[in-house]
Amino acid sequence: MSTDPEHKPLHAVDITLDDAWAIYDFLVPRLESLQRSHGDGTEEHRTAAALAEAVSALVLEIEREIRGPVRPRLATSSARPPAPVPAPTESERIAKEKQRLGTIRECWNQLCGIVHIWHDSDGYDRARWRQVSFLDAAAEVEYQRYVAEACLREAARP
Repeated sequence: MSTDPEHKPLHAVDITLDDAWAIYDFLVPRLESLQRSHGDGTEEHRTAAALAEAVSALVLEIEREIRGPVRPRLATSSARPPAPVPAPTESERIAKEKQRLGTIRECWNQLCGIVHIWHDSDGYDRARWRQVSFLDAAAEVEYQRYVAEACLREAARP
């Protein structure tokens, strides 16, 4: 987790819990204030409550993906221990990691989309709260290679 105020995620792999919780800490007090200033049942109260719920869910999903699944404690008993789980293959491990990073990217980009409306407010971190396009630097390099190849092939056509 980065506590560096200059930290700017460039790829999904760079997004930290600090990044996600910083958006939460920026938005939720504003939304709670709006809820308090409008009575229960009003459209403003409902909108602020729904948005706060969405922000919370996205931040918690990022946290779950970064920290990993919660493992249940095994009861201590005289029962036979569970059978060992076979280790995933390299391709399974890579696919699972891409899926994990894809979820982080999706949630992060949604958070950045929500918070963007406050881009001209004090405390808004323009450099940090930007959407990311790629899972990691290798994916970005591969994309750039693909684009360069496609342009070369396109230029070679009669």
